[in-house]
Amino acid sequence: MNNIKFLTLSIALALTGCHSDSKAIEKDNNAVAPVDNQVASPDWQDQVIYFLMIDRFNDGNSQNNDQGQNEYDPTSDKKFSGGDLQGVTDQLSYIQDLGATSIWITPPVANQWWDSEQNYGGYHGYWARDFQKVDKHFGDLEDYQALSREIHSRNMFLIQDIVTNHVGNFFTYDNPYNYDASNPCTGFRLIDSALAANQPLPYPLNQNQCKDDGTGSYHWTPSITDHKNPIQEKTWQLSDLDDLNTSDPEVRKYLKESYRKWIKDVGVDAYRVDTAKFVEHDFWNDFFHSEDGVLSQAKETGRDNFLTFGEVFEASTPYKTEGEEKMLTYIGENGSPAQLTSVLNFPLQTTMTRVFASGQPTDYLRFRLERMMEMFPNPYIMPNFIDNHDMPRFLSQASPEDMQQALITMMTVPGIPVIYQGTEQAIVNSRDSMFNGGYRTDGQLADSFDSDNKMYRFIQSLAQLRTENKVLTRGELKVIASDKAGAGIFSFTRRLNDDEVFVVMNTSSSPMLLNQLDLEQDAGTVFERKIQSNWQAAPETLTTDNHGEVSLELAPKSAVIYFKTAKSGNVETPKATVELNGDWKESVITRNTEITGTATPNAMLKLVVDGNLAVAKDIAVDASGDWKTTISIRHFAIGEQQHRFAIYYPEAKTGTKDIAFTSDLSWADTPEKIIDDAGDAQDGSGGPYGSYSLPTDPSFNKDKNQLSIEKAEVYTVGSNVRLKMTMDNVTNSWLPPNGFDHVGFSVFLGLPDESEKGLTTLPKLNAEMPSGTWNRNAVIFGWQSSIYSSTGADSQTWGETVSPAPVVTVDKANRAIYLDFASDALGRPNSLNGISIYVTTWDIDGLSAVYRPLDTQKGPWNFTGNDKSEPKIWDALPVITLSE
Repeated sequence: MNNIKFLTLSIALALTGCHSDSKAIEKDNNAVAPVDNQVASPDWQDQVIYFLMIDRFNDGNSQNNDQGQNEYDPTSDKKFSGGDLQGVTDQLSYIQDLGATSIWITPPVANQWWDSEQNYGGYHGYWARDFQKVDKHFGDLEDYQALSREIHSRNMFLIQDIVTNHVGNFFTYDNPYNYDASNPCTGFRLIDSALAANQPLPYPLNQNQCKDDGTGSYHWTPSITDHKNPIQEKTWQLSDLDDLNTSDPEVRKYLKESYRKWIKDVGVDAYRVDTAKFVEHDFWNDFFHSEDGVLSQAKETGRDNFLTFGEVFEASTPYKTEGEEKMLTYIGENGSPAQLTSVLNFPLQTTMTRVFASGQPTDYLRFRLERMMEMFPNPYIMPNFIDNHDMPRFLSQASPEDMQQALITMMTVPGIPVIYQGTEQAIVNSRDSMFNGGYRTDGQLADSFDSDNKMYRFIQSLAQLRTENKVLTRGELKVIASDKAGAGIFSFTRRLNDDEVFVVMNTSSSPMLLNQLDLEQDAGTVFERKIQSNWQAAPETLTTDNHGEVSLELAPKSAVIYFKTAKSGNVETPKATVELNGDWKESVITRNTEITGTATPNAMLKLVVDGNLAVAKDIAVDASGDWKTTISIRHFAIGEQQHRFAIYYPEAKTGTKDIAFTSDLSWADTPEKIIDDAGDAQDGSGGPYGSYSLPTDPSFNKDKNQLSIEKAEVYTVGSNVRLKMTMDNVTNSWLPPNGFDHVGFSVFLGLPDESEKGLTTLPKLNAEMPSGTWNRNAVIFGWQSSIYSSTGADSQTWGETVSPAPVVTVDKANRAIYLDFASDALGRPNSLNGISIYVTTWDIDGLSAVYRPLDTQKGPWNFTGNDKSEPKIWDALPVITLSE
């Protein structure tokens, strides 16, 4: 997807176009004869892909930067920055040395350059005006051929991003909500001066005058207003981009000719297919598999394994598979005609974000990986990724340690790893340029091609390990440990013949006990450490005990990869004993519960609940060998939740096995506090002075807008806090993973136990706390839920990430959004007395995870006020102080 899709309501999309039927063409910078640049297909499951945006990667030829149409400005996030195909060629050694074996580039085709109505440009490549030409900003056909030739000379492979669903914006509908399908030309408007005079659209793209009978090159439809509507999904415009009628024979012919061309003339080895789910299934069978389709051209060039992987942007909620089920329909399963080879693994990406960035249960990842292996015909060729150009970067919501865990997972599970440009340089902002002179939100001037960067070296070592060991590209996957209660242990093995890999990590901010994990090995089997996260230490070797098990104390946010060896180690039998009284099978705890047992007399034990060693409770064994302790429910989360506990003897490195039990806690029926907030920001205006107006895009509803809070309710159980916000309106038209869009919540929490670290400045909001200070700042919107501490925070910085992030649930029918804060997010307080809560609303850009701008002039994606420096607060609750 490009910047105009699910995550990007913030971006002004191109609406302008050219309407000439002239077949005259601009001076052709692509008229270069084809070259012999054909190679056989690789085995794709062995590949490591590096994904880059041409315009934002590297500037190899500054002469093509500015085409004189006010479309180039490297200080603007909206315009061309200067990256080109020559720049990619110049940095191939940097990419190859990282360990990548294939390069995926954004569409290099001629694009619509600038839309003055919506104030945004097509630098990204997804707003085509001619699918058969190279955009002049990127170079010409010869430059593209040279890039392909150099890639292949390195035994690497070229993947091109393609679009068939839409082109740029050359027509629009003034009010999509009044669209009448029986009169499709009512409200239709051609947009003047979209393209320069020497940029006519080719046939059949130039046939863009609305037809009353609904036939022609385009679907005569407005922008999608309901992404759950199957007719809109397949035939309406995605963010006002002209939707191609892919059932029309002339359109199909043109698209097949266009994408056969790049294989024949350039030597492209694979296609990533943008917006695949917005095109009818029959098209994909014809486009790829017909006699004149794309794959026949690939086979003519010797590419018998031409990879096609589609973007079917569908997340899955925990323990459900709605995303996978939708994705499967695009690869020709269950007897349907063949379509794409594979699909991007969005459900896994969403789950990795939940687990590694938000601190949610690692068992979510166990479920997701097991369903991936069960449901997909070949999960080994599904591209896996942690972020991309259409969403906030992983590091914008997580720590470097979190990202290392995600990268280790991506590089060691089945599938093709995809590294998005800049990840290896720990870049935080989604579309920052890699090169000096390109657009950078941080103002950095130096190039970002540092091969000594710590993250670069880390990814390099992972890529080398994966490439050199077939067990990581072909081995069987088995998840052997996960935590259902929250952040904690996650472990899996990969096996191929006699080779075996053991991967283990701790996603918690506390040290965790990996307790008596069965590796299904003989006693004394030795595993050697290959790679660990850079900031933690793990034992160099592990030796299984006489039960084939290992126990390990894992540092916070640590991860390590072990390889099985042929060595045998000494097996020591523990001389101490620890026993537990009673039968704990299928135990359910709803209150504090006593535990008793026996152990070596006078030993000092620990009660370790859910593996957490930081809060493990000391247990003194008496001279008779008896002991007792109590499990407290204060810090357990709400609902029926599975836990584990062990009685651990640290000195002897032994204890009981993990004992599984279930807690079952519920919120009270009535709230602790109710705040009536109706009336102050629900008449189409908001802000601290009541003078702000909403963005003008129709998706912002001024009559019942999404940013206004009618009522807030606070519920507590133990040290858990729930905020229930009843909104003036709740929408989810863009299918965001968190279930709501067009509002972002900033929740500031003041913690008495950390009062000395409190701040009054509200990061990025141009505002101060109305009273008191804050220690935690939760930022929650449709595509992200994160929480930050006041450490390192200032007026422009959120602060250090902490976990777990709030759990979000939505009751759309009742206009309610629930934010659940776990005890760990509040510092595990023993009392809620004095904890303060301050809630503000503003919309947040789903692409860059930044608050939408406030301007003095109205616009589709900015709020309007009297001064740009006013607070970015549409609605706010009074400060709430808890008592217990």
